[in-house]
Amino acid sequence: MPTHYTQIPHAHFLTFGCYRHLWLFKDPTLYYGFVDHLGNVRQKLHFKLYGYVVMPNHVHLLIFPLTDTAGGKVNPITQILSALKGPFAFKALPHLQRIWPEIHQKLRVTRPPSGRAAHQRERTSYRFWQAGGGYDRNIFSDEEFAEKLNYMHLNPVRKGYVETTAEWRWSSAKYYEKGEEDRVRIDKPDWR
Repeated sequence: MPTHYTQIPHAHFLTFGCYRHLWLFKDPTLYYGFVDHLGNVRQKLHFKLYGYVVMPNHVHLLIFPLTDTAGGKVNPITQILSALKGPFAFKALPHLQRIWPEIHQKLRVTRPPSGRAAHQRERTSYRFWQAGGGYDRNIFSDEEFAEKLNYMHLNPVRKGYVETTAEWRWSSAKYYEKGEEDRVRIDKPDWR
């Protein structure tokens, strides 16, 4: 599991994937649900959102943690990731079970009984996200920021899903190319 360093004043390029790298974002309900959830978590945990891309099997974010006005502390990246991933999975898993039960079964995780008690049964749960914290890179320069923003926006084009970055509906590329905001507000970097 990676170590997350919440350094101020640094942006973070985050990537986290779906369980077993499966294409779990199967329909607009899940894509838009995640984008809406991202906006809610952003308001609650106080971070700037410079960019995002939700792909079929992973998510890219470019964020900047801010000082919480109530507590005077910066919310750690681990707390932000936990707030993004856990509650979304709680809603997404029943949706997948209803719509695609065969995919939902691939998300099943069975663990042996805990402790030494032989009479205990195996524990079963379901995962939406790959375990661990994903990829976290602190961004230290404007050049690196621009490179990561372009990298994530070009991801759907490189995969052949769309021809231009602005065509991918679940991305902040429209904001940067056309000035159009969608379901979540994007913070424009000061230097752009």
